[in-house]
Amino acid sequence: MSTRLVTNTYMKQKILVFCLILSLVTIQFLDIKSAQAQLIGTRDIAFPVIGTVTYGDDFGDPRDGGKRAHEGNDILGKKMQQLVAAVDGTLDLVVYPEASWGYSITIEDKDGYKYNYLHMNNDTPGTDDAHGDGMNAYAIDILRGLPVVRGQFVGYMGDSGNAEGTSPHLHFEIRTPTGEPLNPYQSLKAAPRLTAPVARPPLPNETLPFGEFAGGMSVAAGNVDKDKNPEVVTGAGPGGGPLVRLYDDDRKKSLKDFYAYATNFTGGIDVAMGDVDDDGKDEIITAPGPGGGPHIKIFKSDGTVLKEFFAYDTSFTGGVNVAAGDLDNDGKAEIVTAPATSGGPHIKIFDGSGVLKKEFFAYDQNFQGGVDVAVAEKSSRKAGSIVTAPGIGGGSTIKIFDATGKMSKEFVAYDTNFNLGLRVSAGASSTSTSAKPQIAVMPAMGGGPHLKTFSILGKVDTSKLTAFEPWWRGGYDIAMDAGKIFIGSRAGRRASLRIPDSTSSRRSRR
Repeated sequence: MSTRLVTNTYMKQKILVFCLILSLVTIQFLDIKSAQAQLIGTRDIAFPVIGTVTYGDDFGDPRDGGKRAHEGNDILGKKMQQLVAAVDGTLDLVVYPEASWGYSITIEDKDGYKYNYLHMNNDTPGTDDAHGDGMNAYAIDILRGLPVVRGQFVGYMGDSGNAEGTSPHLHFEIRTPTGEPLNPYQSLKAAPRLTAPVARPPLPNETLPFGEFAGGMSVAAGNVDKDKNPEVVTGAGPGGGPLVRLYDDDRKKSLKDFYAYATNFTGGIDVAMGDVDDDGKDEIITAPGPGGGPHIKIFKSDGTVLKEFFAYDTSFTGGVNVAAGDLDNDGKAEIVTAPATSGGPHIKIFDGSGVLKKEFFAYDQNFQGGVDVAVAEKSSRKAGSIVTAPGIGGGSTIKIFDATGKMSKEFVAYDTNFNLGLRVSAGASSTSTSAKPQIAVMPAMGGGPHLKTFSILGKVDTSKLTAFEPWWRGGYDIAMDAGKIFIGSRAGRRASLRIPDSTSSRRSRR
């Protein structure tokens, strides 16, 4: 074979290899841009960010050194800028805990299109510490399965997940019902800009006893009409008037509402229910919060005052927590009180006429963080027990006492390091006459909506999240009766009354 022939063959091989490489690069480039070429359309959306931002048509741009294509548009702004729902729809995904791509949500509209919000904020405001948790990523009531309306506040812009180190931005995607990415650019260009989020409507699973009032509430459950279903009573928290509202167990309509104290008192009230006169119907008992005197009142379910008395010295203004139940097997509920703040862990037991029957200290006498109380009534006319839970600074030790003040059991409800106070309730595990009492516990603040129920011996029966977001740290009150549990939110969000939902304990991950 001649040298010229070898050279020509070699050159042809080089050209072939070059063309092959060029074709591969071209195919890869076309693949990267193919998403942009495949689907171009416009969806009727609201612009998903409030305030000044910048963005461009970066859909289909190469990412990770050309390994993948960008399947959305990056909207650049500032940390903690408000994000809103682009459409009416349902939250199909809420990522918690944080995933590799950060905090994110997915909203699905009625047509099956999905709108992805990625890299939501994970920092404590004013920092880049990545320790902001869900409280600084998401808005209230952003939980998988819940509805949202167009323009509703859903969370905050940030740089979480694999966007750490970049400028704060929202990676915004639109996907078709079959899951293919649709270039959002034209939809964003056509979208109207909002200057503020729209009002958040009530959710299907919540009752708002006090409208948009954000001071929280206290909750109690009992039976005012001798049927098998419990009623639930709510009292406004600090900042609201001393308004009491009574609901049937479906919580759809208020059966009665009245003011327990002067309408200008805004220290909040605690509520309880118990049959103090053995007529087979529970009465409503109230106690003022901090700033009010230790003025206990007993009402019939129609709001008529049956009895009133002072549980402590009239000069005490630390607030009072109250509970009721039959402690001595006489068919009549006793009233149990404890200081809500300061005052020491001073438990008092009164009969329905306000006569003091017994008093004792549930914890160290020097403890000033307040105590919550409940009464666990037993079936078949057996004497009930007093259940106590410490307030702020007291740990999480639940104690159980008999009517003489003798402790029969104690157990730790949460991690021993948790020190922000507990709320406690007790009630029958079902409507059966042989039902055993249960104790329900939730953090009063700072601990998330971690509902736990225990047997009267302190054995854990259930430990799950509730219908509230797992990252919310504003605190809760709890009531239980006849196998039903009612949860009321405390300060920091509108006062919302709900029942636990087993589906809400799922961890939503993409």
